[in-house]
Amino acid sequence: MGARLTAFENRSTVEMEIRVFVPPARPNRYQEIIRIKSGETKKVKIMTLCCKDTNPENPSFLMVFMDGTYTRVSLLEFQVVNYAKIVGYLHENGLLVLKGLTIGLLTFCKLKFSLVLPHTHTPPKFSYKNVLDL
Repeated sequence: MGARLTAFENRSTVEMEIRVFVPPARPNRYQEIIRIKSGETKKVKIMTLCCKDTNPENPSFLMVFMDGTYTRVSLLEFQVVNYAKIVGYLHENGLLVLKGLTIGLLTFCKLKFSLVLPHTHTPPKFSYKNVLDL
């Protein structure tokens, strides 16, 4: 089984941090901190975000910080695995909005098939879903 990648993209004007917190640790200790500058995209292996040694009852949390301030948004690992790309930006009221881009197997097959027969190609349909509405 290969390492699954998820891309995090920051479309806001401030820096975004994703801090991986595993519950038995102290509140100020994080397993990993991913810093994403404004307009930048980072690809992250999902296996590095989770601890294999931890108890499944204590899942790892991905806490989202914008400009050094906690946004009260936490993601679980199973939410992140469902998306190929997660786009974060600030709404006009200053609230964080996370959108996930899913690419299904049929879309992948269409992309491979379009290389063989470009005249019958229909553009792939990507679906954006709100990550927080799971």
